[in-house]
Amino acid sequence: MNLSKKFEELIIKQLESFGCSMGVTHLVMYLASANQGTKATFEIIGQWPQIDRVLISIEDDPSLKVSSPNRRWYPLQENDILLGVLRVETDLNGGNWPLSLDSRLKALSLSLAKCVSIELERQNKIEEINYLKNQVNVIIHQLRNPLAALRTYATLLMKRLGSDEDSIEIVQRMIIEQKQINQYMDSFAQLNTPIQLPLEIGEERLLLPPNLDNKKEITVQSLLKPILERGKANAKLDDRNWTEPSFWPDWTLSPLKAKYAVIAEIVANLLENAFKYAQKDAEIGIIITSKGLCIFDEGKKITKNENEKIFQKGFRGSAAKKKDGTGVGLFLARKLANQIGGDLRLVENNSIDNTEKLKNLKKKNIFYLELPIKELHA
Repeated sequence: MNLSKKFEELIIKQLESFGCSMGVTHLVMYLASANQGTKATFEIIGQWPQIDRVLISIEDDPSLKVSSPNRRWYPLQENDILLGVLRVETDLNGGNWPLSLDSRLKALSLSLAKCVSIELERQNKIEEINYLKNQVNVIIHQLRNPLAALRTYATLLMKRLGSDEDSIEIVQRMIIEQKQINQYMDSFAQLNTPIQLPLEIGEERLLLPPNLDNKKEITVQSLLKPILERGKANAKLDDRNWTEPSFWPDWTLSPLKAKYAVIAEIVANLLENAFKYAQKDAEIGIIITSKGLCIFDEGKKITKNENEKIFQKGFRGSAAKKKDGTGVGLFLARKLANQIGGDLRLVENNSIDNTEKLKNLKKKNIFYLELPIKELHA
């Protein structure tokens, strides 16, 4: 078994901590191991005190096969599985072992067994992770070719369409989506490189392509354009009204600091919810304000007593009961908004700010993503 250095150090520290207590002269820990079709053996993991003499295995030491009043064996057991044994040698006269010593050694053996169990579980998880990484690599490799082929066929189709501008625009949108999928592939490929997990965000975070080219300038407009194009296409497919910005304020056109790229993730999440839960004839859209973004829909109005509950992890509102979902989308969207110094809320009484345009915005559900405008830009 390929044991970690930290595990071996932990075992030695555990044995040392027991020390020369109550007549104990020697502690030796063995780990059970067996290859398929062979007899189980016990491998020496550590001993106290640390001495120069080389310990041999139980099978090869005849003296260990003879009982001694100054020696006892304590099983290292997890449920019904024997993980190893602890050998204890003492200088007690006549093998008169105090009950307190026996109790302490049993406690030590339980602790050692738990350490072994955790180490085995760690190794199994590493093997699973390595297996999954290899599978991801294979899938990425296999997907590259059909993705490239789709782009080739789309380019050929545009040539055949000639002057049919409407059809060409649809094919161009397909090519843009193909590029987006390629970015996802690049994101998956990065899973095999050492990463620092963003623990503060949570395990459920949506995987959107990051800004892979750090030299590439990003703006709020450049982040939202692909999302709005997708929304426009969805609305056309559903034959519903769609509203998007016709004017982009200066703050949406200035270069963003990299960490604010999550704005795209928040907006994409909100629009996905709107298309999923609003009825087919309900208008959906996005409006830009002086301090942020409004994502609205004309679907079933979220009830007042659910205004805050919908942001709780796992909660699903009445409009979502018969739809697929996990109840984490709005929870994560607000969490991300807060982490970049903004806020996300469901607007009450249709009052967002005092501008005439937004003072009386008559929409049933309005999610307001308020952003730290002054801090956004590089």
